Amino acid sequence: METIVDELSSHLSTLSTKTNEFPLLDNCYPLSTFVLPSMSSCPMVSDGGNHLLIYHHQTLILLRIPTFEILFSISLSQFIETTISDICFYSLENTFLFSSSNRIYSLSSSNKQIQLVQQFPNIIWSITQTSRSIFICYLFGFSIEQWDFTENNITLMKTWPKSDLIEAFDMGINCIRAIDQCLGMSIKGKDFSWRIDVFDVSTMTRIRRGQSIKQENDLHNWIGLIYPIDRFRWLFADGDQGLFLIDQTDENQHKQNKLKQLACNASLIRQVNSQTISSIIIQTHDALHSYNL
Repeated sequence: METIVDELSSHLSTLSTKTNEFPLLDNCYPLSTFVLPSMSSCPMVSDGGNHLLIYHHQTLILLRIPTFEILFSISLSQFIETTISDICFYSLENTFLFSSSNRIYSLSSSNKQIQLVQQFPNIIWSITQTSRSIFICYLFGFSIEQWDFTENNITLMKTWPKSDLIEAFDMGINCIRAIDQCLGMSIKGKDFSWRIDVFDVSTMTRIRRGQSIKQENDLHNWIGLIYPIDRFRWLFADGDQGLFLIDQTDENQHKQNKLKQLACNASLIRQVNSQTISSIIIQTHDALHSYNL
């Protein structure tokens, strides 16, 4: 079965940005900064344009980029008791999806309404979407499921157990992201190092095994968040172990370039009326920073 990727993924896959065109962000002054104290890899996602949704201390905050103007904030304490594990943007319905415990909810930015989409069998670790499907990673990679959206329902299509996805001594899968018929996974290896493996979204067969990401003093955090630029290039954020650009274009020799010393999460922003990446949002322990690209 062929899976059609969402509009944002299609745009990103056509970008011509080269690896060496991404600046070393520690040498750049941010275009704008938004202070949010006590953050540690808070889930966040852009809508493919100039909006960013972030979860912070039981509150969802929608920001306009690059000014970080607060458009609205919603306290979740009256709706949801557990924390949010991940957020994605479902472009077909122009809505945000977020996971908490074993449930997925939707948030419409137009009417600010939160609705329960579905309750699932296990604790949800990470989510990502294509134009018609949502992929769910449970319990640090216990399994991955594909659920398809229909007119009034969501239907389970396929389940892949952990043994079909990672190697025998791997510890687990932390973050999944879909782009251009591919599903990228950040995988914690047996030596605690991270790598990014890439799979075909329709068959979940591995297209490319990532090489271990080299981090200073062989220290590796448990953040391991990824963001796709295209099917070969990925941003990788691991807290105080840095933000890396991983380029897997050369199958035999993957390249990595450290862009920043500290990054708990990252998101790319593109110009609304073009296919050009305009900026990158970096999340640190106490603020969001927007940098021009």
